[in-house]
Amino acid sequence: MGTEVYRRTRRMILSRALTAPFIVMLLVCGTLVYHFAASLRHQVTAKLVRIVDGHRRIIEQFLDERIQDLQFVAASSSYEELTREGEIDTALKRLQATSQAFLDLGVFDENGIHAAYAGPYTDLVGKNYAEARWFQEVQDKAVYVSDVFLGFRNIPHFVIVVRRQEGTRSWYLRATIDSLFFNDLVGSVRVGRTGEAYLVNRDGIFETPRRSGGALMEPDPDYPTYLADDREPLSFSAPDRSGERYVYATGRLRQTGWLLVVRQEADEAYGPLTRAVWIAVGLIVVGGGVVVFTAFVLASGLANRLRIADLEKQEMGTQLIMAGRLAEVGEMSAGVAHEINNPLQVMKSEYTLIQEILKDAERAGGAPTPEDLRQIRESVEEINQQIDRCKEITQGLLKFARKTEPTIQPIDLPSFVHEVVSMVEHGALLENIRIVEKSQHGLEPVESDPAQLQQVFLNLLNNAIYALKGRENAEIRITVGKEDGYATVAVADNGCGIPPENLEKIFLPFFTTKPVGQGTGLGLSTCYGIVEKLGGRIAVSSELNVGSVFTVYLPLAGPPEEVRHGAKISERRGDTR
Repeated sequence: MGTEVYRRTRRMILSRALTAPFIVMLLVCGTLVYHFAASLRHQVTAKLVRIVDGHRRIIEQFLDERIQDLQFVAASSSYEELTREGEIDTALKRLQATSQAFLDLGVFDENGIHAAYAGPYTDLVGKNYAEARWFQEVQDKAVYVSDVFLGFRNIPHFVIVVRRQEGTRSWYLRATIDSLFFNDLVGSVRVGRTGEAYLVNRDGIFETPRRSGGALMEPDPDYPTYLADDREPLSFSAPDRSGERYVYATGRLRQTGWLLVVRQEADEAYGPLTRAVWIAVGLIVVGGGVVVFTAFVLASGLANRLRIADLEKQEMGTQLIMAGRLAEVGEMSAGVAHEINNPLQVMKSEYTLIQEILKDAERAGGAPTPEDLRQIRESVEEINQQIDRCKEITQGLLKFARKTEPTIQPIDLPSFVHEVVSMVEHGALLENIRIVEKSQHGLEPVESDPAQLQQVFLNLLNNAIYALKGRENAEIRITVGKEDGYATVAVADNGCGIPPENLEKIFLPFFTTKPVGQGTGLGLSTCYGIVEKLGGRIAVSSELNVGSVFTVYLPLAGPPEEVRHGAKISERRGDTR
């Protein structure tokens, strides 16, 4: 196999070894990261909710205390007492001693006339507030906390008003809350660098300024995105009008219905979450890299082991083929010895004839006659022919037994088969076996390895000769043809046949039906391996005491690519002799 095969093997090992664990790791890590991120998000939102809830309670407590202070003043003094000169100032001082949030204090009769005032805006005395919203709202309530408004002083402020009933007469005590004091109270929340807190009324108007942009009494452009609940604080995430995403927490004030909003930029709020996620992703990537590197090293080692094992397998296959060849040489040795013996006998006879001619010439006391020279010349030529014949026999045997590198080249099967037949023909004649060759006309050459095919056909012929020993009318028929994209070579004999129980075993290594010492059991198993490696197959059919047919199928397109890569490619065409 080529280097690319081992690369594919390594990739296959890597993919199969990593896919399932990597998917599981991603699922586990993804689940952990998801739940970790969800937990951190919950912590961020829960923190804002706690801040909103706590700060809302502080503001509500502040308003309750100011209402109670004002109620106490109204309950402890009558209308006449508070409208006397100097009494309202004393009352304001007592209130300011309780809290610096009180800016001024005023008393109003049942018609909304400002009867008495203490504070910086003395020109308010005598003003009629009957049409003021706070005056209308407090008619049905004992206490009213207004939204921020301008009023006669034309300055944003809000007031707390309590209604006092004396008999059939009602009068009102109103206190203005210092906006700076209240704004500091509301905006005192600090959540990171970008966190801020502010109030908006039910119409979305700012009741306190927003640090990131938003003045008193201006509409809040982000109000439509707010989520609110009259009972419990809520948390959510939404972008503002500029597209910047914030994390919000909101809570409704009990006394006024104002919405307390605490928000923080999402990038800052989720900063720890983002860092934690990136750390987790980094750990996953590093861990995955370590796993992939380890798997790559292991897969490379395994691929190298497979490569070494494959090389060892190829070497064992080569040794097995050589062992099969040597076994075939052993079986051919008797026939080769007889075939070489005949030329040697002819050479011995010619040598004896030349020797007799020379002795006769010596006895006659003269040179050989022209007739004697002619006979000597013919004998020498005959000896030379027999020497060439011996050379062909020995070279054929050496060529078959020699270890050669695989070579893929075009083979003319009819000529090639005839060449192989010539190697066993003499041995077959000694056993009174007739060999008949038949070839289909117009067969194109087959791309294959001649040395290995020679071993296959030689083994099949030797097996056929063995099966025909001692039988009358023994015959081997060799048919070369073409079938379904394959070149076919069928070796048929009318020998003893193969028992049915042995048909499935004949291609197993070391299985043989020959007596001990006459067979190795390597022949057919080697043939099977060779033909399969060359991209073909061997089929066998046999009937006991009738004969056997072994058919070799060789692809006309040539052997597989891996065989071509591992073999030399020859451009020689036609006969392989």
